[in-house]
Amino acid sequence: MEKSPQKFYEIIINANSTVDQIYTAIFELRTINNKEAVELLKQGFHHLNKVENKSCLLLHEIAYALGQADLGLESLITQFLIQIICDDQQFDVVRHEAAEALANINQKEALEIFEKYSKKNVNDDLNILQDTCTIGLEKAKSINDLGHLYGLKYLGTREPAAPFEHLEKNPVEYILDEQTTLFNKYRALYYLRNNADTYFDKIDQLLISNKLGALFKHEICFVIGQVGEAPKQIHEALINMIKDENQPAIARHEAIAAFQTVSSNKEITLEILNAYAKSPDQIVRETAIVSLKMMEFYG
Repeated sequence: MEKSPQKFYEIIINANSTVDQIYTAIFELRTINNKEAVELLKQGFHHLNKVENKSCLLLHEIAYALGQADLGLESLITQFLIQIICDDQQFDVVRHEAAEALANINQKEALEIFEKYSKKNVNDDLNILQDTCTIGLEKAKSINDLGHLYGLKYLGTREPAAPFEHLEKNPVEYILDEQTTLFNKYRALYYLRNNADTYFDKIDQLLISNKLGALFKHEICFVIGQVGEAPKQIHEALINMIKDENQPAIARHEAIAAFQTVSSNKEITLEILNAYAKSPDQIVRETAIVSLKMMEFYG
């Protein structure tokens, strides 16, 4: 039976919809991936951006969904994403996701905006937008040479940086080397993901390092969630990050999502998620709520 994009949009704009219901509706529109779905995602963003106590998580998820859309739809998306990036009243996490999405779908028109925001932004305390645009700028400049390396694994999900095909050094050591550029750290992280059988059990060393910024720590958690199965020390590193209120919210929220994916201990997972479903930090709290619903759905 064909899914109705309008039905999912109505869930997004319904004042009685819960955060997990809206999150799921955004995901469904992303999977439909046609012109109508893209337009409804944009309208949904405008609606959610105007409500009282607007949700950083849901706005960020729409930006992510647009960045994974069919490349033939980029003309409907590009200017919309640029407006989000330029809105200095918007959540930094949402602006970051819009910038990453723009780098995915339209590298040519992204160059100017990435040049501007790859420089220090006064409204970007953790350098989240700056770092995203630095990576996006390098992606745009290298797309002709490296474009064939994107989206080859994990259901075609487009990476922020092209995974290395070969790397002479251990990727963990390479990432922790202060001489390695941010773009190449990302390339090495996705090389590690693609060679998880060899390197994945050392990824916790990246999570506990104090040499890596907020954005990169969030990306490590995203990769852990993609790979799925993880040894005990990675579970422990994720739990420590979730519990550490000195860690940036962008990393803690992604750590929650990753932990729900990799943990095989249902009792401990429920304990962690229920505890942080009451967090005062909105994106941490809402991620825990969505993760609880996913556990309920998938058993």
